[in-house]
Amino acid sequence: MEQEYSILVFMLKKNIYLDNHASTKIDTRVLKGMISIYNKYFGNPHSSSHQHGWIAESLINKSRLKISNAIGSKKDEIFFTSGATESNNLVIKGIALKQNKKKHIITCVTEHKCILESCKFLEKIGFKVSYLKVNKYGHIDLNEFKKTIRPETFLVSIMIVNNEIGTIHPIKKIGRICKTKKILFHTDASQALGKVNFNVKDLNIDLASFSSHKIYGPQGIGAIYLKKELDLVIVPILSGGGQENGLRSGTLPTALCCAFGHAVELVVKEKDKNIKKIKKLKKIFLQTLKKEKINFFLNGKNVVDHNINITFPDIDGDYLFSKLNDISLSSGSACGSGSGETSYVLKEIGINKIYARSTLRIGIGKDNTKNDLIYCASKISKIMQKFLLEKKTL
Repeated sequence: MEQEYSILVFMLKKNIYLDNHASTKIDTRVLKGMISIYNKYFGNPHSSSHQHGWIAESLINKSRLKISNAIGSKKDEIFFTSGATESNNLVIKGIALKQNKKKHIITCVTEHKCILESCKFLEKIGFKVSYLKVNKYGHIDLNEFKKTIRPETFLVSIMIVNNEIGTIHPIKKIGRICKTKKILFHTDASQALGKVNFNVKDLNIDLASFSSHKIYGPQGIGAIYLKKELDLVIVPILSGGGQENGLRSGTLPTALCCAFGHAVELVVKEKDKNIKKIKKLKKIFLQTLKKEKINFFLNGKNVVDHNINITFPDIDGDYLFSKLNDISLSSGSACGSGSGETSYVLKEIGINKIYARSTLRIGIGKDNTKNDLIYCASKISKIMQKFLLEKKTL
């Protein structure tokens, strides 16, 4: 086992990681704190009869406070889950299943699969769902959104930052419209923290979903923000001991919750510094490609700097991707890339199947270096030149 692990470590040492939309490397400061909690504070946070339980519960509540301070909410408006997929399922299904009269939801065609699949599930049991279309840049039309609202609309779910092309939706305006119409507004904020300004009050958000491993925290933990004054009743999707005020059963993992809170605190505090660095790295990557006179186009407009969704129309996609075996990146959405299907997000913005296969999703993180991006761009350039030369000689 140890020998197998050593081989894997050796392989990774030679690999550049540029898939930070899919998952990020845990911050060393977060990891250090998490290990300390695993070693010292291992009690069940729901055991109220002894000190180990009290300490674990106290640590989790401190983490809630860190998250709430970072997003502008109250501590008791934060509920832990296993990640954004569970959070999104719980919000969409849990709110819908409590509805008696109103049966209409509005979302967007480029939402994450867990939102779309949750909506499809609800359609099968009698709910109506409107899927807003996007333009070639990935933006929804606010006028069309307004027209889509019905008297029976009870929920709108639009992500703030798209996970594939990085498009930033006008969440504040959407939230204001929902507030005026007295419709619940939920946003999947998995890709937002540390990349854009995020305050639930400023953005008129009622509910939000978060994921730790997208912001340099551990995998396996996420959260929901639930506006307290709404006094919402949500049907749980897990049966059990009724933890998290009956919203989500299951023993909370103390170390993961604390690590998540620490990661949120750091990524929000260091947002401007990280964005400044990542903006430079993105510029270097694109300049290197232009210098090599590589033909490409970028997908999306008004996107976060961490995202480069880029199409190379002159090369076969399978050939390109197979030659980039020492660089970890995605050819589409990481959550669905194993299916072999064309990215539905690229399809919705008008990218045809051939071009979609020649598209890379490069996710720049705070730990990437100038050399990483130069190497990646130069490698793509060499692959392109070789492909075009081989094509010419055929």
